[in-house]
Amino acid sequence: MVNGVFLINKKKFFTSSKILAVFKNRTNIKKAGIFGILDPLATGILPIVVGEATKFINYIPSNNKTYEVKCKLGVFSECGDYETEPITFENEIEIVNNLSIEVINNTFKKFLGKYPQMPPMFSASKHKGKPLYRYARENIIVKRELKERYIFDLKFVSLVEDVLTLKVTCSPGTYIRTLVQDISKHWNIHSCLFELNRSIVEPFEKYSAIDLNDINKDNLDKYNISISDMLKNIACINCNSREINKLYTGLSIERQNSANESICKLMDEENNFHGIGYFKENVLYPKRLMKR
Repeated sequence: MVNGVFLINKKKFFTSSKILAVFKNRTNIKKAGIFGILDPLATGILPIVVGEATKFINYIPSNNKTYEVKCKLGVFSECGDYETEPITFENEIEIVNNLSIEVINNTFKKFLGKYPQMPPMFSASKHKGKPLYRYARENIIVKRELKERYIFDLKFVSLVEDVLTLKVTCSPGTYIRTLVQDISKHWNIHSCLFELNRSIVEPFEKYSAIDLNDINKDNLDKYNISISDMLKNIACINCNSREINKLYTGLSIERQNSANESICKLMDEENNFHGIGYFKENVLYPKRLMKR
């Protein structure tokens, strides 16, 4: 079984689920899932987690994301991007023309840090087990609650006519369409997402995304990111074969917690990953293990 992560460079107009289906067909991998979906009009890094790696997604210490964003000012659409026909507000053109870099940067500063965000109706967020976009397509508005997100960095790139370009690093679950609209409200104008490219997904900053057509069942090793690298920020504990066997039977082992960590990666003497363990004082217990 192939275990790990593949970074696919998603093209425009393809759904994330379509990319996953083509990936599974090209690689003959049956167990695979998406780590952070992208909207059909978005491009960029789409991580696909395969095999036993899917069991350890929740242990990834950080999965913040960086996006390169272009949005049209003075324009609005129901879904927040150009997937539906946008409406242009001619009366807002003068405001857009008078926007200064100083005003834009001052507004951006207000969004840094904790950012309460309302999930858009055209989104995969669920209500009673059903994605919100299904309600939206039936013209049903669902009461939603604000979700706490975090904006780590927000940088102005350019403003050419009515197209504002920016770069944002944010916590997972942040809807850029909504962020753009919330920003433009400070200028009393509408806005609509024009282009979105996801350029960085933590913790895979040092890896490059690959074109879907470049991967197949014969070159998987070339592009596979290991589970250990997926969990690179978690401390390693190397165990001998006897200790590994004990952990697989559910028993604990005595081990000095020199890194003073609550959880750790369990590695054998050949540096193979076996799972996640946790410490209680100087006793190491198994928490989540690979299938043997």
